[in-house]
Amino acid sequence: MDILQLIEELEEELGKGKNFLFGKKSHIDLDRCAELIEELKNSLPPAIQEARYILSQKENIIAGARQTADKTIKEAELRAQQMVSESQIVKSSEHEAGEIINSANKRCAQLYGVTKDNIDRMLKAVEDYLVQNLQVVRNNREQLNGGLFNRPPQTKK
Repeated sequence: MDILQLIEELEEELGKGKNFLFGKKSHIDLDRCAELIEELKNSLPPAIQEARYILSQKENIIAGARQTADKTIKEAELRAQQMVSESQIVKSSEHEAGEIINSANKRCAQLYGVTKDNIDRMLKAVEDYLVQNLQVVRNNREQLNGGLFNRPPQTKK
């Protein structure tokens, strides 16, 4: 039977009981009404039956969606915390690296100054040694040119 026919038949059956309250006896066949209602349910298109099933499962679907959403949010929060932690580690490492570089630059400047002073002292010592030896060389040249070696060689008699 088609849905509209079932509805009309149900209306007729229920119509039989309209005058029940005013004393006329009429009899409604409740079993027939129940059968018609059951046939109506079974005659509903599949889409409506699926919609009824979905509505009956609505709470389960919503609970599952909430669980999935909660899980996704927790995972996102955890990932965000990890990213913040990694960011803090990177910042801390960059800061520490900067301090190490500054310390190395200061130490390098100190070593440069100490090395420069040591080289200057060594060059001064070489200069003093050379000046001293230059004086010896000059004295020897003076002696050679002026005094001892300017006389002609004497012959022994």
